[in-house]
Amino acid sequence: MNTLTDRYVWAVIRGVPHERRRSAGADLRAELDARIAERVAAGADTASAEAESVRELGDPDRRASEISGRPAYLIGPTYFFDYRRLMIIVLAAVTPSVFGVLLLVQSIAGTQLWAAFVSASTVAITVAVQVAFWITVAFAVIERTSRGRRRVPTAWDPADLPEVPTARVGIGETIFALLAYLLFIGLIVWQHNVWVVETAGSERIPLLDPLLWSFWLPWFVVLAVLEMAFALVLYATGRWTWVLAWVNVALNLAFAIPALLLVVTDQVLSASFRETFAEVMPVVDMFLRVVPFVIVGVAVLDVFEGFRKAYRASRPALAP
Repeated sequence: MNTLTDRYVWAVIRGVPHERRRSAGADLRAELDARIAERVAAGADTASAEAESVRELGDPDRRASEISGRPAYLIGPTYFFDYRRLMIIVLAAVTPSVFGVLLLVQSIAGTQLWAAFVSASTVAITVAVQVAFWITVAFAVIERTSRGRRRVPTAWDPADLPEVPTARVGIGETIFALLAYLLFIGLIVWQHNVWVVETAGSERIPLLDPLLWSFWLPWFVVLAVLEMAFALVLYATGRWTWVLAWVNVALNLAFAIPALLLVVTDQVLSASFRETFAEVMPVVDMFLRVVPFVIVGVAVLDVFEGFRKAYRASRPALAP
């Protein structure tokens, strides 16, 4: 009948390379015998002394890992931070790129929006899983094949320390926002002269539908003025707050929804432009299919940034 010692020694050496099993088993048995003898000498019976000695040596798989020198982890501390850094960079670059390209290609091809979104999302998720899997496999292989060749960590220098992130709104981004909205207002106000195509016969063809002046163009001018006021309030406050983040959501919705409506219902271009340049309209329409995705993407990113900055401002990196 196998004893606890026999069973423990076998459980350990089966996880040890074959050429080392005999010596590892002998050493382990000798260690157990010494522990058992010590307990028996202290007055314990043989059965309980053996059980306590085996329990004291611990999990046989861990013991086998210690004896064989094999890592008991997938990716250890030597490579983990490189692994995490590479994983974040690659996934952040590849996943949205694949999603955006597929969504763009399918929308240009005339695929329905929901079908294009589902297809692009599915492929992007699949690519992300594959990328994460193969990066993990590569680092796991490196972890197990680089024993004795481990790289020496580069010397750390205090100059490598990152700057403490700040949630304050700077004057630079405020000026940039104001100039951008002033340019936007200027393009709308002077769109009769700016967004006009002149034919060979000196006929001036408006690019935008003049009917937009009845409501929507003034609407966007007012929104731009409100955005400028918002930028000034944000600068005066000095940081993003949850209230300002929600105001930013309202402003983005007030712009994105009408803009999407106008583009999707084909109310942007003037009828005279379409008639005069009918031969290039397939290319223009292809471009207009992309515009809704740009509008939605910009709005979502702006809303996300607002809440991210509000969250950062509510939780400063360093306590005062």
